Amino acid sequence: MSAPVSNFWGDLDPNTPTSFPEAPRPDDTWSLQGGSAWVYRAPGHQEIRRPVLLSDGFSSLPSSHNELYYGLEGAGTDYKFISALHKRGYDLILVGYEDRTKSIFDNAKTFTDALMTTIARREGNEPLTVGGFSMGGLITRYALAKMEVQKMDHQTALYLSYDTPHRGAWLPVGIQKLIPFILGDSRMLGLVSSPAAKQMLRWHSEQVQGEPAPHKDRADFLKELARMGDWPRRPRLIGVANGDGQGVGNGIKAGEVALSAEGDLSGTRLYTQPPGRNALVAELVMTDRDPIRIHTDTIPEMDGAPGGTLNNFGLVAALLKQLGAPATAHHPATCFVPSGSAVDLADFDLATSEADPFADLSKLPLERGGLDEFLCAPTSGPHTSMTPELGSWIVDRLPR
Repeated sequence: MSAPVSNFWGDLDPNTPTSFPEAPRPDDTWSLQGGSAWVYRAPGHQEIRRPVLLSDGFSSLPSSHNELYYGLEGAGTDYKFISALHKRGYDLILVGYEDRTKSIFDNAKTFTDALMTTIARREGNEPLTVGGFSMGGLITRYALAKMEVQKMDHQTALYLSYDTPHRGAWLPVGIQKLIPFILGDSRMLGLVSSPAAKQMLRWHSEQVQGEPAPHKDRADFLKELARMGDWPRRPRLIGVANGDGQGVGNGIKAGEVALSAEGDLSGTRLYTQPPGRNALVAELVMTDRDPIRIHTDTIPEMDGAPGGTLNNFGLVAALLKQLGAPATAHHPATCFVPSGSAVDLADFDLATSEADPFADLSKLPLERGGLDEFLCAPTSGPHTSMTPELGSWIVDRLPR
């Protein structure tokens, strides 16, 4: 499976050299307000023709065209998405951001700049395809909807989202509680507490104590998105999920130890999310401090749900080892974007009626969501990973 295009955690150490190889030089690079765009034209194109604009998502540090290119086309990629676009005569514009943790509203302005620049530099009048990976799908969804409200002609025929958390993303509560418990003011805490994370996560917590809940910033984002009509009206809307669509989970059982630590944190345990009231999700232990047990009351079984997975517990275990506390991730990767969220068809919050992270999406009416058409992966795999099934399905639906 290829490396993800968009990674929630990214590289938490800015001094660590990138693991991505040097990508081919773009045909053009645009400096935008708050970001950059990298243009890869199809062979024989001297100007932009049949443009496909794709937005980066949430992560630490600025966007990297190497990272984006490698995730779509690099060595080990199961499906060469850029080559497939070029073979059919489409030009690709990758849009990145100086700060991928900024508010969706802020980075939507950067994307709008990229879109208008594309229209200005395009040869002919062929329509645009616009979309994004992970949170990039929310950025572009909001940007297009706002442009329509403002009577701006975005000239977009097709919108696509790739494992986008339309109904929210999941970050284990145990991890959200462990970070302030042991790390205090840290880069990881800043990432989880960033504007974009607050808007994207279905449950959010910055404090050790207290029941996690949707952050006010998320409520404000959803309210503003609704004010813009929720979805753009002019383009055809499609989306894909890196998770199974028939309710088959990834095999992780609820209530199992996901991470255990030793050393000064000996006795610390994080658990995969159990459903129901008084569900134990973490036991936080540190030398010379009183242990804390964390419970939740309103969150369903999430870590084993069908959806795009992320190496959350694995990364936290690696970070603890760096801090001198040996740790083992028993379940390194768990669900991050439930399939029902990625295709905007099913909720996973128990406070919402008919919510079920294990819903068989094939049995739900399409009108429950905002997309005109969607595709789920055969089995749950890494979040935003490019696969032959998902990539070729998208390419076959691009404007002719």
